[in-house]
Amino acid sequence: MLDTRCPARYIPLNEREGMMRTLLSLTLACGLGAVAPALAAEPSVLTGAEARDLMFRENGRSVEIAEVDFLGAPERRALEAYGEDFAYYGAMAASPGDRVDSGSAVAFANYHSPEAAATAALEGCEARRQEGGPCIIVATINPRRFEARDLTLSVEATSALRGEYRRLEAPKAFAISPSTGAWAMARGDGTRALDQCAARAGAARDCRIVVADR
Repeated sequence: MLDTRCPARYIPLNEREGMMRTLLSLTLACGLGAVAPALAAEPSVLTGAEARDLMFRENGRSVEIAEVDFLGAPERRALEAYGEDFAYYGAMAASPGDRVDSGSAVAFANYHSPEAAATAALEGCEARRQEGGPCIIVATINPRRFEARDLTLSVEATSALRGEYRRLEAPKAFAISPSTGAWAMARGDGTRALDQCAARAGAARDCRIVVADR
């Protein structure tokens, strides 16, 4: 058995006078996010039981809005409410002073770590900004009671680890692309999981086995 998921969601936002109008007309687009450089040292491979013990609850989000001058109280409230619909880990970025119709204010979600989500959001914003200043993170979406752990996974990957992966017969492996949010699981020595993860991650070339049971 093998499974892959769409790792990231991109949404245009944009700020100030256009923020509220844009928030009311958002559409979700599913696809790979920005490709980030290596984010951290490669962790040890864990067993399924060890990995499950490190996972956060799948329901519940903690949305934190940055203290930035160009977001007023109405925009902050709207972003906080909207962030509740995102899968962790996520981040929103915007270019101060950019045109409302530029699409530079973006959100990316369903990554495997806060760092990966922030990198994707900043790169997505920078690729779209036209007249504004350098992009900055304006909001983050993490699990409730988030704390640094040896392994973190997106909501979808967490659900699969606890459900479908647990039911697979060993030997089996679970692979992720830290920079894109892609993941895959399969029976065997990990080769199939890595191949399927790599196919989903595109140019990232960073898939690795994080969970294996022999």
